[in-house]
Amino acid sequence: MIGAAVEPIVLGPNPIHRFYRGGAAIARFRGVPLDDDHAPEDWVGSTTAVFGEDTLGLSVLGDGSLLRDAVAADPEAFLGPEHVARYGADTMLLVKLLDAGERLPVHYHPADGFARRHGFAHGKTEAWLIVEATAGARVWLGFREDVAVEALQGWLDDRDRLLHALNEVPVSPGDLIFVPAGVPHAIGEGILMVELQQPSDLSVLLEWSDFRLDGSV
Repeated sequence: MIGAAVEPIVLGPNPIHRFYRGGAAIARFRGVPLDDDHAPEDWVGSTTAVFGEDTLGLSVLGDGSLLRDAVAADPEAFLGPEHVARYGADTMLLVKLLDAGERLPVHYHPADGFARRHGFAHGKTEAWLIVEATAGARVWLGFREDVAVEALQGWLDDRDRLLHALNEVPVSPGDLIFVPAGVPHAIGEGILMVELQQPSDLSVLLEWSDFRLDGSV
């Protein structure tokens, strides 16, 4: 919060169950037990809900109220007058801890224009700060060559073909990677990162086999 003599707001862990494995590195980082091996994301100071949910993903204050509601009630105290003058009470940001316990599927995120045409406030451009990475850890980012739509349609859910078409990037702790909306990408196993992104939960999967997309464990 902005102002004089304010106390920090302490927020607890906010794990999110997903279809891909992970969570052990986040639990170790936070010093808490691992209760779910499919909780690879922790949404930090979140005023954004998981896609299709009303409150899941929203950070909860010590008194049980939602951080989102506190920000809406006094946006200048949390965001500052210049931010509020430009964006209102919209934080414009979602921060995550992300622990890839397996390689994520190749996917991309819609840009603002597409999102707004379909009733969402934001697309999803993001940036990654690599905190931990096992030996040989890597990410894949952007097609190596231009790909026609017809060719891409033939590759959908072809794990080897899709990865081969992307730029393979080794990563180490301290690396920073910018991922614009619309750029296909995948995060490899063994990476713990801080993800800074637009406050959106929209993704388009280009592969899906072998992932538990129905949420089963």
